[in-house]
Amino acid sequence: MDPAGLPPLQGESGRRRANDARRAISAVRLSTVAVLAALILPAAGLVFLLRPDYAAVHWTSPSLHFVFFLVVGFTAASLALVTGEAARLRGDARVFLLSLAFLAISGFMALHAAGTQHVLTDESLPGFTVAISVGLLVAAPFALASALVDLRPWLGPAVMRARPWLRAGVVGALVLWGAWSVGNWPPLDAITGEGPSGDALEIAAGLAAVAYVGAAARLWWVHRERPGFLVLSVVVCYILLAEALWGVAAAGERKFHPSWWVWHAFIVAGFLLVFLAARREWRDERFRPLYLPSTREQRREVSVLVGDLAGFTSFAEHRDAAEVAAMLRAYYEVATPLIARRFHGEVEKFAGDGIFATFNRRGDQPDHARRAVGSASALQTEVARIRNARPDWPGLRVGVNSGPVVVSEMGGSGYVVYAAVGDTVNVAARLQAAAPVGGVLVGERTRALIGDAAPLVPTPRLRVKGKADEVDAYLLQPTTSGTSPGPARRRQI
Repeated sequence: MDPAGLPPLQGESGRRRANDARRAISAVRLSTVAVLAALILPAAGLVFLLRPDYAAVHWTSPSLHFVFFLVVGFTAASLALVTGEAARLRGDARVFLLSLAFLAISGFMALHAAGTQHVLTDESLPGFTVAISVGLLVAAPFALASALVDLRPWLGPAVMRARPWLRAGVVGALVLWGAWSVGNWPPLDAITGEGPSGDALEIAAGLAAVAYVGAAARLWWVHRERPGFLVLSVVVCYILLAEALWGVAAAGERKFHPSWWVWHAFIVAGFLLVFLAARREWRDERFRPLYLPSTREQRREVSVLVGDLAGFTSFAEHRDAAEVAAMLRAYYEVATPLIARRFHGEVEKFAGDGIFATFNRRGDQPDHARRAVGSASALQTEVARIRNARPDWPGLRVGVNSGPVVVSEMGGSGYVVYAAVGDTVNVAARLQAAAPVGGVLVGERTRALIGDAAPLVPTPRLRVKGKADEVDAYLLQPTTSGTSPGPARRRQI
């Protein structure tokens, strides 16, 4: 038995596996030490500063307080923005809830800075004074939810469906608190310190601190085998926020006392640590280590659009490369906004002269088949318009098919794609190859989903490459009005 407690392994591969195991164990031990240090050292510093020896020590600097917390507030707001965008792009509920926690704390921190006495106002406004504490209380449920959202399969999709309302709720709370603070209306006018006063608020602060610790413990447990710097930074940030709440309770009345500066520094350190960790990650997927398993691989019914230029190879063979690039640019410049903005699909990739797009990747487009067919029809209309001016340019063939796929994370740090994989994609590609130039071939499942929304003509059963059985397909007919079937509109009630 080796020192790591592993059975002996023979050969070169066995030695490599043993070394990898030792490195993993060492990483876990080091990360555990880092988390424990983050838990113990700041709290020990605060306890030290609460001693009577420091009772008469104060350092008052309103201008520094204003600038410092305004800058840190904007730093935290930037984290809220980038985590929110990552969550939107990948449909990840954990990262979205993390963004709400950052948004709440950063917003209330900015209010706290704006209310610094003798900077923007000479009047003491208690609502601004306690804003950081309020932000910590508001953010705690979101932090805990971010760590627990993977416990039930339905929680993540439910959170993402409620995304606009949750974000609006946080922004609304910020606006309401700011307005109430400016008016200095009851009960805010009775507040004297920066911490919670009264049994109910002290209990709320205690529960919020427990929520942060619970979130840190759960996140650590989920990623305990390979925590990584980003995960560790969020774990430590949650612990520091919990300790900040404890600091509020212990030193909230000691304004500009060393202990007062220390519990403020807990919050600052937590945000800066996450900011630095995110900076170290690969730019396009900074928060990928936090993604839920359901984000990394999920089953969906989607509609797939595959387009390809007929005769592109021979066209490129006899033309200057700059002209070929200009032709592709002209087509893609109309295709991308048409698919992404007008029909809200996702252009997954360009492959030479081909385009691949999906609809309903995040499960929020029940009319995905209509969107895909409408997009294909509109795309052919735009390509025909371009070819009227350049008839020598190649035409487009399009195939559309609907059905189940697995959207799976592929790649690693430096390049990651979330590819739709399955027979649905293969059939869409085969329909494209069988479509006439300027035409759109639609699969059987797509036809069933759109019903009578578009004029379709059955084609003879197709035998396509790679399929043992013949495939039912339907040719989309041009509409007399020149319009295309768009997304289904909600019925007015």
